[in-house]
Amino acid sequence: MVSTPNFDELKDICGSNEIKDCFKFLFVQEETEIKGFIRKLVEWCDGMHEKIAKFGQMIEEGQTFSDFDVGAWDGMECLVEAQARNGVVLQAFLRLLDVMREAREEKRRHVMVMEVHD
Repeated sequence: MVSTPNFDELKDICGSNEIKDCFKFLFVQEETEIKGFIRKLVEWCDGMHEKIAKFGQMIEEGQTFSDFDVGAWDGMECLVEAQARNGVVLQAFLRLLDVMREAREEKRRHVMVMEVHD
């Protein structure tokens, strides 16, 4: 994450001595940052969906392994555990995605509040 500037720094960055302009600039920057996080989270979710699908195929294929191949069955047990954890990770990503989308809407509202003062 980027560091958040103080008001004097914001005045320099946004080119205005008016605090309302500093707030608006800050909220616009935060909204942009959140949009980037959302894009990255969507990529992670897509990747995790793909991994879960692939592991599902591998688990199905692994059902044909010989009952006498202990190493294969130990590997399958680990694959099933990994698949369960992938599901937990995906759910966490999806929850974070929801939170970030809510935050984006909040920042948009903050920008609109400051635009009233223009």
